[in-house]
Amino acid sequence: MFKIKKKAAATNAELERGKEILFSLKILMNVLFTLLIFQTFLILPRPEDPDLEYFTLEQIFAENIPKLTVMLVGLILIGIYWIQINKQLGNLVRSSGVHASVGLAQMVCLMLYLYFVRFDMEFDGLSIALQMQSVFLALAGLLGVFNWFYARSNKLTSDQINDSEEKRMFYQMLPEPLAALFSLPFATMGGEVWSLSFLIILPLSFIFNKISK
Repeated sequence: MFKIKKKAAATNAELERGKEILFSLKILMNVLFTLLIFQTFLILPRPEDPDLEYFTLEQIFAENIPKLTVMLVGLILIGIYWIQINKQLGNLVRSSGVHASVGLAQMVCLMLYLYFVRFDMEFDGLSIALQMQSVFLALAGLLGVFNWFYARSNKLTSDQINDSEEKRMFYQMLPEPLAALFSLPFATMGGEVWSLSFLIILPLSFIFNKISK
């Protein structure tokens, strides 16, 4: 099932171009993730906000628990995808135009996810905003799965990775997009229920980890 028929060996010119694309892709990915993390922290109340009428840090945090929760969940999910993408790129020796384009599409999905996080906060748990967060998280994860198989089938991966490791990585990428799809119908039940539905990622991770072994 996990054995992929690979294409003919690339030319020297293709190899050189692919290495340059991979190097550029790694830099761009890390810059974009840095921006995503920065944008996540902007969710916190700003000291210069004229509407702030707090006098202690305790008051600020006590009154903004929902915002802190959103920020924490956002950081965790962004961190998971950052680790996954860097792990995938770390097992490549080169990239290609198609592979890099899919990777960028994955980043666009994560940026749109963060956009709807802020949209959700402005409109206090609007169900369409929660649904869009689920959709774009799922798309980001599924694009990552596709890109991994594309890399394997087009000989972009290192010779050091074997079929067993490929299988393990495949299963490690599944819990996040599946959890996002699972959360989709819960968006109509409110932000709290929707957030709790993501806990399905814990048993999913356990199950797929067992399967991969």
